[in-house]
Amino acid sequence: MARRLTEQEHATVLELAKILSKQLPPQFRSVSGGIASGLVRLRKVPIDPADVTAVLEKYDADETVLASLLEVGVLQQADDGYLLRVPRGDDAAESAAPQALTRTERPRPPARRPERSLAGLDTVRKQTPELNDVRRRIIGLDPRLWINGWLLSTPDAFVRYERELRALDGALAGGATLGDGTLSLRELSYQLFGDEKFLGVESDGRKLLHLMGLTDVVRTRPQVKLELLHHIPKHHRHLRLVVSENLDPWVNMRNALFLDGRKKILGERVHGVVFGNGYLVDDPHKLPDLLDSLGAEDVRVLYWGDIDRAGLSILARLSELARGRFSVEPFAPAYRKMLRRAMRRFPDPLENEETDQRGVRVEGLELLEPVLCDREMDYLRAVVEGARLIPQEILTAGDL
Repeated sequence: MARRLTEQEHATVLELAKILSKQLPPQFRSVSGGIASGLVRLRKVPIDPADVTAVLEKYDADETVLASLLEVGVLQQADDGYLLRVPRGDDAAESAAPQALTRTERPRPPARRPERSLAGLDTVRKQTPELNDVRRRIIGLDPRLWINGWLLSTPDAFVRYERELRALDGALAGGATLGDGTLSLRELSYQLFGDEKFLGVESDGRKLLHLMGLTDVVRTRPQVKLELLHHIPKHHRHLRLVVSENLDPWVNMRNALFLDGRKKILGERVHGVVFGNGYLVDDPHKLPDLLDSLGAEDVRVLYWGDIDRAGLSILARLSELARGRFSVEPFAPAYRKMLRRAMRRFPDPLENEETDQRGVRVEGLELLEPVLCDREMDYLRAVVEGARLIPQEILTAGDL
């Protein structure tokens, strides 16, 4: 398991990611955070060139990325490799004399992310060295984030949401909108912030955009109404269905079958998709009654949900419910792809989203063991036992 970053290293990753999101070739800016995290985790000084190459290859980065890292001074040539240096503040424009990255702080145990809210934030007009320093950092962001004056007059909002604001800064670099209209709101939210709920209609993230005057820059796919419960276009004697816990993945699969005429999802032959809504097992007759109406001789249900305690609990309970009536198994290619993507984004599994599910019993792990390799299973087990979450929305229509 990858070691957890110290607070100092985490701050360095954020600073480096901001630099790379502006300095790398445009096609690689979306992975600037991953490259930054990978470079900071290289502890050996000087850094072996092979280790740098491995980090870049992980994100399919070519030699132009290495050239950019050298050009801006993030990597500097040494006798036996590279030195990693991160320009700070005004030094970013004069990368010839940046401060060396230090690694003297001892790792700390994972801490629960404090609850944050926009409630209680007051407008602050006074001038102090501390507040002025925060305002200088705000002005370093894309002007659209502070041009209406709210963020500059409410510096505590920057302190509370700096990670998300820097993600917005990187996402807006060179573009007019957040998203191109092909992703759902939850998919876009996870892609930008690692939190599929941050841009929800009643969320603080949406309020933050409104206060900064940026609500109109969000472009997402229109929300589908919940009454669309299943799409099974044709009768089959031997039926293979994917049951999805969440709506967006169901819509993506439905569109692949209905609009694109696809016969396979993630390489698996699929005859239809069912929206489970996360509560499918609360009514023991709901799925069996639907399957009975389809006239199939046998039904194979491939279940796909969030990777968290609640999601695996649904899989386990659905498997028990199905005994003697139909078969249930995890939709293996989807879970494998979710895990591989999460591993790239968060090498340490405990960096995934925290949940309030510590009181939920861990079950269903044994159902995934036969379809995952040891490395994938170890990562999944750490996520679930640590009460973390990898949401289905980590995969989008383009991944299917």
